[in-house]
Amino acid sequence: MLRRTLVPVIGLTLAVAATSVAAPALLKWPPWISIESPVNPFDASTRGAAFLVHAMLREGTPAMGDVTGTAEGLVNGARKTIPLRIDKTSHPGVFAVSKQWPAEGTWLLRISFHSTTALVAIDRNGNVGGATIPTRTLSGSNDQVPRSVTASEIDTMLASAAKQ
Repeated sequence: MLRRTLVPVIGLTLAVAATSVAAPALLKWPPWISIESPVNPFDASTRGAAFLVHAMLREGTPAMGDVTGTAEGLVNGARKTIPLRIDKTSHPGVFAVSKQWPAEGTWLLRISFHSTTALVAIDRNGNVGGATIPTRTLSGSNDQVPRSVTASEIDTMLASAAKQ
């Protein structure tokens, strides 16, 4: 009778041990951001923003200095970079970006949060035309994780947008 009791316990222990080793890989996720546009005009803490950045961590709340950005532009054939001021809002993990780039030229905004970068396209009217987060596939799975963005990628995207 003692054997019957031990076998299920050992089997359960091995199952729990296997689950605890595999579970962290399934539960972990990288820092993530999403772009919100248009912005709610009825929220006083976001009024006047060109767009909002929602920053998310698996654990904890993103801090003000965690989100950075630059406006990357092509103006009269010359490449320009303008550091962006990121403002806090009344919502934890949500940050506001006001229009800080000139109307002339073609602009692409680079918003970074730890290892995650969003590329925000600005249309001819100065509004958010779209946003993307470049990703790569993890080897051995279908999981997509953020990847770094090179300066040549931004140059190529700007040149392509300027031709349109």
